[in-house]
Amino acid sequence: MKTFAVACLCAAALLGGCDSVSSRIENRFEAVPPHTRTFAANRRAVFEAAQVAVKNVGLLVGRASSSKGHIEAYAPIRGGDSVSYTRQTALDITITESGPAETEVDLLVSEDTEGSFPGGVSKQAQREHSLYEMYYSALQQVMLENGTLKAEAKP
Repeated sequence: MKTFAVACLCAAALLGGCDSVSSRIENRFEAVPPHTRTFAANRRAVFEAAQVAVKNVGLLVGRASSSKGHIEAYAPIRGGDSVSYTRQTALDITITESGPAETEVDLLVSEDTEGSFPGGVSKQAQREHSLYEMYYSALQQVMLENGTLKAEAKP
């Protein structure tokens, strides 16, 4: 009788979190859409302001292509030790003209992890991250300061 009770307890423990585990696995392989904002400015001005905004949030510009409207940025590597893994946060910014004097900025934040787990390296796009709001706020501030955007009139 004791063996049966222990077996039932083990089965319940193993099967108890199946829904949350399956949804986490499903979310990991589902494509994460970028966060998008539209600005009333030309593409070139937004591209230049976007590079300054990267630096203003404390990140480094890795690659930038004005012709493609693409910027790759990253944070310095956070070192790991025997308990935690090495991590690095990266931004993938795409700037496209969406209309006359209107530019769309797509931003995707990802977390790169390297450690002793199988495969060794993992890149995971983040659905939610504080950098989304921080970056768009910094970008808007840079464009207000350099005159690319006009401040909204307060009634």
